[in-house]
Amino acid sequence: MAISTMTIPTRRWIIALCLALYIYFLLPATATAFYELYHLIKVEAVYWGYGAFKAAGYYLGASGYKLHASIGSAAAVLLLPMVFAKLRGH
Repeated sequence: MAISTMTIPTRRWIIALCLALYIYFLLPATATAFYELYHLIKVEAVYWGYGAFKAAGYYLGASGYKLHASIGSAAAVLLLPMVFAKLRGH
């Protein structure tokens, strides 16, 4: 019986690492960027984006699950494509 090893491409590792770092460090900064952009262009949808990022940054920080969310999203980026490939039979 042949043993097939599924390796995770370097590109996927980089994307997972960037996503985890973004969630952990940059959610509040993204909210600030949306807030400033709203005041520049006065588009209401941008203000909704500000509210979403502000809420996500606050609640992840206040609940203590910021690290869990970062690691979980990175794990999803790394593992879900392998699961889907396995389910498709590749």
